[in-house]
Amino acid sequence: MDLELSGKRVLVTGASRGIGYACARHFAREGCEVTLVSSSEDALRAAAARLTEETGATAAIHRADLSQNAGVESLRPLATTVDILVNNAGAIPGGGLADIDSKRWREAWSLPRCSATSTSRGWRSPR
Repeated sequence: MDLELSGKRVLVTGASRGIGYACARHFAREGCEVTLVSSSEDALRAAAARLTEETGATAAIHRADLSQNAGVESLRPLATTVDILVNNAGAIPGGGLADIDSKRWREAWSLPRCSATSTSRGWRSPR
């Protein structure tokens, strides 16, 4: 399916595996310029190599621990030059709702919410 996204710049957090990687792969297949963000340099390099193998596209990588203010701030320059932001960072615990106490639940959901808010401060559309 052609979503007419070719050439769009996409930044995907939590992109080294799972849902984030799947999003990055689909954007790459659409012809987007993808930047992968994760807290692990090794995982990012492996994901970028896998993405190239699967799609032929070359992805940029950016190591950032988005649970830390410095990591979020390091994304600010990148976030002002992208067309699409996929905020998939997080540490949502496995298990059922009855297995997770409310404090852990709040902590887990604060990462994606806070990193998106901080990253998008001063956001401007590049087009």
